[in-house]
Amino acid sequence: MEDPKSIGFLRTIPLYIVIFIGFLGYSLTITILTPLILNDSGGVLASLPIDADRLIVLGIVLALYPLGQFFGSPVLGALSDRFGRKPVLLVSLTISTIGYAGFAYALYTKNLPLFMLVSLIIGLSEANIVIAQSAIADISTTKNRTRMFAYINLSASGAFVIGPLAGGMLADPNIVPWFSYDTPYRAVFFLLFCTTILTYSSFKETRPKEARREVGYMEAFTNLATVFTSGRLRVIYFINFLIYFAIFGFFRSFPMYLVEEYGMGVSEVALFIAWNAVPVVVASLWLIGYLAKYYSSRAITIYSSILFGISALLVIIPEPQWALWITLFFPGLMLAVALPACTSMLSFMVVGEQQGSVLGNNLSLEVGAEVLSGLAAGFLAAYLIELPMFVVAAIAIGAGLMLATIVKRI
Repeated sequence: MEDPKSIGFLRTIPLYIVIFIGFLGYSLTITILTPLILNDSGGVLASLPIDADRLIVLGIVLALYPLGQFFGSPVLGALSDRFGRKPVLLVSLTISTIGYAGFAYALYTKNLPLFMLVSLIIGLSEANIVIAQSAIADISTTKNRTRMFAYINLSASGAFVIGPLAGGMLADPNIVPWFSYDTPYRAVFFLLFCTTILTYSSFKETRPKEARREVGYMEAFTNLATVFTSGRLRVIYFINFLIYFAIFGFFRSFPMYLVEEYGMGVSEVALFIAWNAVPVVVASLWLIGYLAKYYSSRAITIYSSILFGISALLVIIPEPQWALWITLFFPGLMLAVALPACTSMLSFMVVGEQQGSVLGNNLSLEVGAEVLSGLAAGFLAAYLIELPMFVVAAIAIGAGLMLATIVKRI
């Protein structure tokens, strides 16, 4: 007889594909927009109604997508508890597909304000991660949940390897004359269109009708307020927020550092972003599952966040460019361990009917940290290009120490 949990895992495979394609597109924004705006090689800054520091503009642009997610994720997470994972996911995918056509048009016409508007709209509709986490919680056990959450990071990190490399080539007219900055977004539009059809035809609902609960629309919109009132969960929410702030601050900061310190273009930046994601793939395939067998999610979170902070600081110490091949590897390894551990630590603290709303809140905190870290990185880098890395390191180490001293057991 087949193991029902194995069957459940097979049912989530379309979700991992959805996450992969979604992050494939999102990875392009960091890869392409960073050199595009900092070097202004595409002339997009001329479309802005005011003059502003390039680093600050970049920080604002990169913050808009997660800002939309911040408000949209808790609502869509709660709605997936009520109506099921599949219909909410399909709505999200449809809007995202249309949005990537908007991205391509905005870059083709060199219209940065339109690009910013589309980023916000797609962020509002983006429910892929919270639905994937909720579906995995539906079918996983306490023994395999951390490992299955790690597969989400594996899908995302795989996209961050392939996306920047493919995007760097598709945006390079030296490879094919008609390639430009909008070409990668046209490719993602096509992939998302195919993914939506695949999800409709092959993804099987993981939340049965009898397990669904009524969710008032006002409850869905006010669901995020529970992060301030949910007792013991409140501490975990806050610690997770700090770790997310450090991790996404690092993602925002190091491409800026590469462009400003080494004068890199889109192809070189894409190469190092992809390299930073390689250890995430390695950790997701093996290391996370190995650690979960012997250590609690709390212990994994403590040590990985502290080591991440230390390794992030090491990126800006060596001067030779070749040293980046060493220093960028270790932060990727540690953040790959920390992200699923943070999520599973929270997931273990709630019962099944709360998974969607609690994980939706957690994702909102994650993307809220992404918003603030993006803005902070731009403003701090405008003052001193190395400053964001020092802040990232301090916050990550502080969060790990806080978890070790305040929360004694999960």
